[in-house]
This record gives sequence, structure tokens and C-alpha cells, in this order.
Amino acid sequence: MNLPPLVEILWGASFVAQLALCGILITYRHFRRLPFFTAYVCLNVCQSLLAYPIYRHYGPYSREASLVGWWSEAITLLARIFATVEILHVVLIAYRGIWGLAWRLLAGTSAVVALLCVGVAAQGHSDAALASADRGYNLIFATALISGLALIRYYLIRVDNAYKVLLAGFCFYACVKILLNTVLYDFLYHQHPSYPFIWQIFAVAPFVIVLIVWSAALLRALPEKRKQRSLPTFMYGRISPEINIQLQAINRQLMNFFKIKEPQQ
Repeated sequence: MNLPPLVEILWGASFVAQLALCGILITYRHFRRLPFFTAYVCLNVCQSLLAYPIYRHYGPYSREASLVGWWSEAITLLARIFATVEILHVVLIAYRGIWGLAWRLLAGTSAVVALLCVGVAAQGHSDAALASADRGYNLIFATALISGLALIRYYLIRVDNAYKVLLAGFCFYACVKILLNTVLYDFLYHQHPSYPFIWQIFAVAPFVIVLIVWSAALLRALPEKRKQRSLPTFMYGRISPEINIQLQAINRQLMNFFKIKEPQQ
């Protein structure tokens, strides 16, 4: 089955962008600092290699395309969680209490995703259930990620530009998927015969943009990884006292709440 030219072009652009990003991660040795993010990008490459020929040969409405598409999407969604946790860990490792809150938010996301998958299985893997599960996952994921970014923004935690771009890319694409699974599915799925192709266009195009932005941000060495320790009290007093005292206070409260011990000196 021939795919529309625009879909072919976008799939090709996405595949090339993914390969380019893999090349950057390897060339600049970012895979050592971000192994889970590298694995996420590689899994997307494998997904494209697997899904494209099946989509083209069997057609978008076939059972084969549905099974491969949704199961490969589930694997990449799981990889996205690990990649996001990894980046947040690098960013927040100096603040053990805040990091404890952040990873628990995303751990909760994973638990909800697992429950959604069970619900989908119980309903016979219907397209409606799968679309609802995907929408629910992205909604929860985006909420947890936006909460983490808001915390970083509010307390002026210093984050390298590359990590900001990676986190913003994940957040942006999750929001795009929420809109797709809400607007396009609810209004076009049963009304437009070319719905799968329209969905592909609006899903792949933003992902290509995210890949390009990620590649540009990673075309330089990443900063040294912060040591897993709490900042000394005198450091908080020197740099923006009011803001840093607030940051120290919330970090201490979270460490006490989650019963996180001070690292050994």
C-alpha cells in the first residue's frame, strides 16, 4: 500500500534525524553520561525500521500494523520514562530531597501506565482503549514533568541549557500527543478515511522538530556531573540568600519526609 508522499517524507526525515542524534550521542560520548536517553533514541530508530515496512505493506488499518505500532509505542514510552528520570537525576542530584520528590512523581506515572495497560488488555486491545491509555499516559507524564520543571524554575535551580532542552522536548511532545489523542481521535477517527495518515503527519512532524532541537543542543560537551551531596550552609548564605534559604528549607523538609540520610563525607 502506497503511503501519501508527505507521510513518506516525514518518516524519512524522522529516521535521518534519529540517526543523526545517535551519531551525536556517540561522537561526543554523551552515551556515557546519558545511557538511558541514548537507549531511548536507539529504540525509536528500531521502531521506525520495524513499523515502516509493515505499515507500508499491510496498510494502516491492518491488525499487523496495529499490533506492531502499539506494542513498539509502549516500549518507547517506557524508555522515555527512564530517560527523563535519568536527566532529572543529573540535574537534581545536588538536592537529594527534591530529587526524592521528583523520582517519586515519575515512579507514580509508571504505576499508572501499568494500570492503564491492564485496563487495555481487559478490553480486548480496542483502538479506543489504546488511544485512551496513550492519552492518559502522556497527560500524567506531562503533569509530572511540568511539576518538576516548575520546581526548578521557582527555586532558580541552575540547569545546563542542554538538559533544559531535553526536558522541554519531552514535555512538548507529550503535550502534542495529548492533543492528537483528544482532538484528532475524537473528531476524525470515525469520520475521515485518511485518519491514520493525518495522525502520522501531526505526530511525526513535531517529533522531527524535537529531534533537530535536541541535536543542536547536544553539539557540545555536557557539564561535569554534580556530586551527590547537599550544599554547605555558608554557600546558601552567599548566593541569593533569600532564594537559597528557601531552597535549603524545602530540600531539608523533603529529605526528612522521605527519610533520606545525609551522604557520607
